[in-house]
Amino acid sequence: MGKYDKILTLGLLILDAIYYALIKGLPAKAGRYPMFVCLLLLVLTIILAIETFLNKKPYDKKLFEGFKPSQFFFIVVVSAIYILLIDWIGFFITTLVYLIVTMVGLKAKLLYSILTSICFCVLIYLVFVIFLKVPVPSGFLI
Repeated sequence: MGKYDKILTLGLLILDAIYYALIKGLPAKAGRYPMFVCLLLLVLTIILAIETFLNKKPYDKKLFEGFKPSQFFFIVVVSAIYILLIDWIGFFITTLVYLIVTMVGLKAKLLYSILTSICFCVLIYLVFVIFLKVPVPSGFLI
């Protein structure tokens, strides 16, 4: 596992450097939150690096014991479709369908999937659209 953790650590450091390069040109007030996120990512990556490079634990083969590649690739494909359709169809309809499909695809009960997805979308609507007044992508459906 150490090899993959080292690759992940280096990748996150590169991502953090790219993120910093993108946000350093923002005005001072607009760049506060992105800079906070950048610093948080850097701190967490440094913690991962310390743990990865100083920890000499042997690889635990039980870590991926229940891993199902088909479920992983299913989520990747469904997520890509979700990202492509969110602007075209609309945030809430696409999110509702995405959540239901992913939960059913991961073997959750249909009724729980539908109820959870509806409650999550209503919560997002109330918090972000009503309370915070954040615009969400609106497609041809909503």
